[in-house]
Amino acid sequence: MKIPSIVILLILITGTSSPDSFIPMTPVSAECIPVSVSVEGDRDLVDIALDQLKEDIDFSGLLITSDEGYAEAAVCVTRSRNGIELRAEVTSGGESLLARNYSGENIYSLVHAFADDLVYDLTGEEGIASTWIAYVTRTSSGYALGVKSQDARSSRTVMSDEDVITTPAWSPDGDRIIFTSFRSGNADLWCYSFSESRAEKILSMPGLNSSPAWSPSGETIALTLSMNGNIDIYLLDPDTDETTRLTLRGSIETSASFSPTGRQIVFTSDRIGYPQLYIMDSSGGTAIRTSSSHGYCDSPAWSPNGDRIAYTAQVGRDFHIFVMDASGSNIRQVTFQGSLNEDPAWGPTGRHIAFSSDMDGERAVYIIELNGLTIRKLSDGGNSYCPTWSPLGFR
Repeated sequence: MKIPSIVILLILITGTSSPDSFIPMTPVSAECIPVSVSVEGDRDLVDIALDQLKEDIDFSGLLITSDEGYAEAAVCVTRSRNGIELRAEVTSGGESLLARNYSGENIYSLVHAFADDLVYDLTGEEGIASTWIAYVTRTSSGYALGVKSQDARSSRTVMSDEDVITTPAWSPDGDRIIFTSFRSGNADLWCYSFSESRAEKILSMPGLNSSPAWSPSGETIALTLSMNGNIDIYLLDPDTDETTRLTLRGSIETSASFSPTGRQIVFTSDRIGYPQLYIMDSSGGTAIRTSSSHGYCDSPAWSPNGDRIAYTAQVGRDFHIFVMDASGSNIRQVTFQGSLNEDPAWGPTGRHIAFSSDMDGERAVYIIELNGLTIRKLSDGGNSYCPTWSPLGFR
C-alpha cells in the first residue's frame, strides 16, 4: 500500500496469480498522422531541436514522423538578443495549416510548445510534451522531491531532506505539490508552492498524514490518516484544515484516487484479509469491490476520461502495472520487465502512464505511451519513485 516503508504493515496476501493469468496490454493502435520534419538555422540548435521534435511527435500517441507525411513541418531556430527564436510552418499539399513564432530562453521549451500546438492543430487533442513530472529520489544524503521535463534537462529539486519524503500529488491548478514528509518526526502533510517557491507544513495529525489525492476541482484532498488508531481515508478542506472521515471499518484503507467527476473515489482496502480495490462515493457510504483477479492490488489511479483505472498488482513474486475498465472488467497487464513496478500516474490526456520500475536494475521513473506501448525512462539518477504528473499548461 502507499504507506511509507518505515511503517510496517502485516497483511495477509493470498491467491496470488501466475504470470500467465492475464492478457497483455495491447496497443491502442489509433491511426497516427504522419508528419515529415525539417529544421534549419543556428547549427548549435538544429540537431537539438530536430531530435527533440521527433521524440515529441513519436511519443504523442497521435502523430508519427515520416519521410512522406500528410503534413510537413518546417522549423527555423535562431538566436537573438532576447534569447532563442523558433519559427514553424506546417503545410499539407501546399496548403498552409499552421504558422507560429515562439521565443524564449530554452530550446526544449520552445520545441515542446510547437509540438503540442502541432498535435492540437492536426488532431484536435491536447499534447503532453510541455508537461512535467514530479517524483521522489532517494540518494546517499537523503530524499529529494524534484520535477523533470520530458527532455535532456536535469531534474529540478524543489525540496530535499535527510528524512523521508513520499506520496507527492500535483494540484489541478499546477501551482502546488502536496506530499508527506517526516522532517518533524511525524508523517506530516506538506505543500510546496511554485509561485511562492517554498514548502510549508499544512497538516500534522498524530500518526500518518499520507497518500494525498486532489479532487478535480482542487477544493478537496483525500488522504490517509491514522489519528483515531486505525488507518482510514479522510477528506481535507485545505482552506479550513477540517477533516471528514470517509471509511469506518477496522481494516486498512488507503491510496485514494478521485474519478474525473469528483463524485467517486477508488482506494485500497484489506477488509477481506488482503489488499483489493474498492469504489465509493466521495462523500462516503458503501464501497463496492472492483478488483477480484489478484491476491494483492494497490495504488489505483483513475484515468482523466474516467473509463479506466491503472493499479499495481502482485503476479507471482513480482509487482506489475495493470489497467482495467472502471467497472473492473477488461484487465490488461502493462509491464513485464523488472520485479517492482509501482505508482502508476496517468498523464493529463489519458494516453500515457508514468510509473516506477526496477527494470534496468535501479528503481527509476518511466513513461509508457499506450498507443504504441513505447516506454521511455524519465528520471536521471538515484532511486526514484512516486511520480505525479503536472496538469496541462504547466511551464
